[in-house]
Amino acid sequence: MKKSVAGLFAVVATVAFAGTAQAQICAGYPSSDRGFYFGARADFPENVDSYGVEANYNFSGPLGVYGGLNVISNENDNSDEESNDELFAGVAFEVASLGLMVGPRVSVCPVGELRNIKQYNGDSYTAVPVGLGVGASLGIPGIRAAGYVQPQIVFSRVEAGGQTGDFQNDFAVKAGVMGGVGLLTVGGELRHHFVDNAQTTFGIRVGIAL
Repeated sequence: MKKSVAGLFAVVATVAFAGTAQAQICAGYPSSDRGFYFGARADFPENVDSYGVEANYNFSGPLGVYGGLNVISNENDNSDEESNDELFAGVAFEVASLGLMVGPRVSVCPVGELRNIKQYNGDSYTAVPVGLGVGASLGIPGIRAAGYVQPQIVFSRVEAGGQTGDFQNDFAVKAGVMGGVGLLTVGGELRHHFVDNAQTTFGIRVGIAL
């Protein structure tokens, strides 16, 4: 009886560790417990170029944080003075029990984020995406590969001409895959806001997972 109980605890511990090892993929980052991710990204909205850097740290346990900076400019504009800076920061909290309900390689985490685009003319756009991320290891032998999807509600407002508008909300989704060998990680990501005339944005990510 004692051996059976000990064996059961060993299986549970193994499954729990497998879920924890992929903890931050639900937020779109490949870092494991007490791991860092540093990377660069390029996003391609219609008629706009966006290049930036990002970082993530996964604390020992369920909490992870991330942030970064994107520089956004028109494709036909060569003037750095007319680029817009986007700062973003977010937090993700792994809920191991939800992931284990789906499978041992699955992680689930509520994610909250703050984004602010400061335009060169002084206007700004603030967005607060709140979502539930689901990520999973893809189980490819010899390659560290995982995918994720994150449905979101985005609360946003615009400040223009010294006037601040009211917060509005709409739905959005982002999804992607990341894979790597050793420290190097590469991936692709899609983002889409469900508003009129919205275009799907594709991004490329390259980084190092420590």
